[in-house]
Order: sequence, then C-alpha cells, then structure tokens
Amino acid sequence: MKELTVAVVREEVADDAAADALDTVEMARAVEESLERSGWSTVRILLGLDARGFSEKLAGAKPDLAFNLVESFCGQASLACVAPALCRKANVPFTGSDEGVLAAAADKAMCRRMMEAAAIPAPEGTSLAELRRGLYPGPGTYIIKSRFEDASLGLDGDCVVEAGDAPALLRAMESLAPRMAGDCVAERFVPGREFNLALLAGDDGVRALPLAEMVFDPDMPGPAILGYAAKWYEDSADFAASTRSFDLHDESGLTARMTRIGLRCWEVFGLAGYARIDFRVSMSGQVFVIDINPNPCIAPDSGFVAAARQAGLDHGGVVRAIVLDALRGSGRRKAHHA
Repeated sequence: MKELTVAVVREEVADDAAADALDTVEMARAVEESLERSGWSTVRILLGLDARGFSEKLAGAKPDLAFNLVESFCGQASLACVAPALCRKANVPFTGSDEGVLAAAADKAMCRRMMEAAAIPAPEGTSLAELRRGLYPGPGTYIIKSRFEDASLGLDGDCVVEAGDAPALLRAMESLAPRMAGDCVAERFVPGREFNLALLAGDDGVRALPLAEMVFDPDMPGPAILGYAAKWYEDSADFAASTRSFDLHDESGLTARMTRIGLRCWEVFGLAGYARIDFRVSMSGQVFVIDINPNPCIAPDSGFVAAARQAGLDHGGVVRAIVLDALRGSGRRKAHHA
C-alpha cells in the first residue's frame, strides 16, 4: 500500500481580506498539521482567479486526494462549487460535499424550497425576486439575510424588521441588499433559542455530534442573533454576548427531534463528509432549520471541532474521519495506509 498525499486546497486570500476569509488561512494551516500528524504528506494548492492554472497545479502535484477548504471563488461564496468541479475534472477525489450540493446549499431561496418539498420545518420566507413576483408570506417580523453569501455577511441587528405589507418588506430588502452582495432573502424571524448540529461521516454512516446551544446575553441590545460581528470580531460586544453551551442533558426530547431533522437534511441535500445544520427553536418549542452548511469551518476553535471534542475527537480525529470518508466514497481507501 502506498502512502497518502493530500492536496490542501483553499482560495487565495489577501492580507487585508475580511475576518472570515482570513480564518480560512488558519484553518488550512491547522488541517495540514493534522494531516501530517497522521503520517500523510501534504501539498498546498491555492485557487485564485486562474482556474486553468489551478487545474495545472493540481495535475502536476498528482495528489491522492484534495482536502477542499475553498469557501469562495472570484470573491463569491456561491461559486465555491467551482473547486470540487475542478477536482472532479482532474480525476482527484475530494473531501466533503460535491459541486451540486454546494451550489444548492449556497442559495438560501433554493434551500427553503427544497426543505418545504421534503417537509423539513423551515421559516416561511421570500427572496427579492419572489417578492417582486408577488410571493409575500404576510405581515410580521422578518430577518433579512444574504441570499448567496455565507459567514453572516452583512447581518446585524437592523436586519430584523417589522413588515406590515409587501412594499414595506421590499423597501427593507432593497436597502440591505447592497451590503449582502446584491441579493437577499427574508425569513420569518423566530424569537427563541439557537442551536448548531455538527454531522460527521464514518464507517457506519453519518454521526450526529453533541448539539450546541448559542446562549445570548439577555441584556444584549437588539435581537438575539449571530451577526457578522458576533462570529468574527472577538473584541466586539456582540461576540461577548453569545456563548456556546453543550449543557442540554435535561432536554433529550428536544435534542432528539433536532438530531432527526438534521439527519433528514443530510439525506435530502446529499451531504457528504461533514456538515452543520443550524436551528432556531420558538418559545413554544417549534423547531426550524435556518441554515444548511456543507463543508463548515473546522478550525481548531470552531463550533464543529468543539462539538467533536464533546464526543471524544480532537482536531486530528475530525480531519482523519473526513479524509477516510472521501477515500471510501471514491473507492480508493484500500489502496492507502488509511
């Protein structure tokens, strides 16, 4: 059996890039270190504007596997699907979900429609295009999010709005769209609690890691949401006002319900390797899926790795599981020391 060579693939990131993009650099470095601790060789390949140049570098490196950490292409998160497509064209197996899954999950309007069709509970909502065509769910409180970008781009307290009619919602969405990469969706805002479920594939199928609750300071100003600052600016008040908790031992019914729904999302969306499903739970206990995240952040300080540690897995264990799933899916696992 031959030793494994893994190409760690991420996008090119400028030194003055946004906090979420810079986090990708640190994540890639940590993944390289974990791969090398497992006894595997690594080569770093960056995806920039030159897709052909990337393909040539990938072909020249001749890796057995690509560890795909690309989160955007040409500055667009919705084009992250380019990376697995290029790997497939080069006949290089890759970790995580494929290009079709990434493309579908990157579109929050498409996600909502897929969940509705599969009877997965999700908040009612509309996109800008749908609202202009007359799809208005009715008056109420909405949260407005970027349609195609992730990492809570542009999300802040002013994104939770009251809309008494369709024109009011349209005005709010059109005013926020420019800071959300030009397009956005509006979903019914669910006051209550927020949870994250990390899913990790293994020899016996997908495994649900311990659920985490994002606990918000009751004295925090504005709505209890995880905006951009709360996720990425560690010195911000929003970051300090939200903490992660795994203390859900007395809520087995609720956690079991979210786990079942999360596993259903894995099946419906065709997720692979690893994923994170985000939930809001209303004051009355209703569960709603608010985000499907294939290939989520797996930096050592990420929520995903925190959940893995609760299950007895360190960062190296997470990385190894993702690699083995990719090899298993490609039929190449037996050819390597894996």
